[in-house]
Amino acid sequence: MKILVVANTYPSLQKPNYGAFVYNLVQEFAKEHEVIVITPFKVNDLFKKKHSTYGHEKSKLYRPMYLSLGNFRVGKLNLGRISSKFSKLAFERSLKKIKDVDVVYAHFLVNGVKVLDFVEKNKLPLVIASGESYYNTIGAKIKLSLPRLKEQVSQFICVSNNNEEGLKELGFSSEKMTLIPNAVDYDVFKPIDKNVAKRKLGLHPEDFVIGFIGHFIHRKGPNRIIQAVKNLNDAHVKVVCVGSGEKLDDNNFTLTLPPMPNGQLNEVYNAFDVFVLPTLSEGHCNVIEEAKACGVPIISSKGTSVENQINEQTGLLVDPLNISEIEKAILKLYKDKEVREGMVDNLLNLRGSNSLKVRAEKILTILKSSTK
Repeated sequence: MKILVVANTYPSLQKPNYGAFVYNLVQEFAKEHEVIVITPFKVNDLFKKKHSTYGHEKSKLYRPMYLSLGNFRVGKLNLGRISSKFSKLAFERSLKKIKDVDVVYAHFLVNGVKVLDFVEKNKLPLVIASGESYYNTIGAKIKLSLPRLKEQVSQFICVSNNNEEGLKELGFSSEKMTLIPNAVDYDVFKPIDKNVAKRKLGLHPEDFVIGFIGHFIHRKGPNRIIQAVKNLNDAHVKVVCVGSGEKLDDNNFTLTLPPMPNGQLNEVYNAFDVFVLPTLSEGHCNVIEEAKACGVPIISSKGTSVENQINEQTGLLVDPLNISEIEKAILKLYKDKEVREGMVDNLLNLRGSNSLKVRAEKILTILKSSTK
């Protein structure tokens, strides 16, 4: 089977963590099938520092370059709309080179819209992976394209019940939806000696280490973690934040690490005593699955899809905007070693239950059936 994958997030040497979950899935596809990936690349990113690798690439990759002017207005000029136009033109340049594919797999609605003309012209099946964090702010172009999407989409791969409900509210039929949550590569993410992992980060084995991996933005909440730890006022509690974005609040207990290739994160996860993500919304959170695979208890958010990923045996759920609740949850797992170690044991017993390989096989079955 020849699969065309369309994604606006995909790792590069400049951004090795960007869209790692798409990359991991593509590599599974490519073990047995021919895969072509189109992922537009900002000219602006050429000037960023390069990493030595983001991982071994098994697919044929097209990175059409375009100029991004940002996503804001200057008077009546909408620079975001102009940037989107440049991206669309770059994408279409690559699409003209694509011939004889069997199925198109688009990550998120926005990429499904990009290939509508292509799938209509070539009478190809279109499968869309829907893992959006929310749908209430989808762009005008997607809204205008909804009737065509309803006609052309063969199947949606939804990563959570929230995604199913969001698509239903947009008018899509539940008969075209299959729930397949995001998964983890257990060969990459696995427990190693925690003391060794802590020392490699320059931390003391006796430190209680709180981990965060993700974008430094309000929705993800790293500064809410920092505020909660400030309130604890305990010199043995440390925070490790991996990512980039908005400025983190000043403090003397946080180690900040830049984004890194997904395959290099295992040692970092294993330095954590607890993984904290006070997120406001998710599709199905990949970093939580990776932390769980390493046997790291989770503190995350009530009222979000995360409730389907952890329970009282594997972590604690809090109001993600309530600093006091975050603080109390951290304190509980810090002070109650028996509870924390019980969660670790439960997580280790779950290893293998949410395999990336199995997820890829399920999606490939849907891709194959859509070509008939």
